Amino acid sequence: NIEPYEAKVGDCSVSLLDSVATGQKVAADGSIVLAPRGDAKQNRTNVMLSHGDVLLTDLRAEVIAQGMKAEYSAHAGYSQLVVNGRVVVRKEQGGQINVEGPLCEDFFKVRSVVCGRYLVL
Repeated sequence: NIEPYEAKVGDCSVSLLDSVATGQKVAADGSIVLAPRGDAKQNRTNVMLSHGDVLLTDLRAEVIAQGMKAEYSAHAGYSQLVVNGRVVVRKEQGGQINVEGPLCEDFFKVRSVVCGRYLVL
């Protein structure tokens, strides 16, 4: 029996279920019976949720508070932070955020700040 992972995002409780419908129905309320996938753990990708929009200006303030330098700029289709001249945090128009740069101490600090804005299921 697999228990779903439940977490809070703002005022909401969220869970990630990776299941298949069995086709059976519970007579009392008509709900469908779910069964775990056989390969659920192997093929599951992480789902990252945030409470509201993750703003680069907020990330900038946080990395500056950690003693790093960060320059914000906006461009057609994306905006970005350049941290300590080496690590780029790019936010696409659709909201996707990428952290790019050499695998150095700054990269891992910045990635930690970005990931700290999300709940990972």
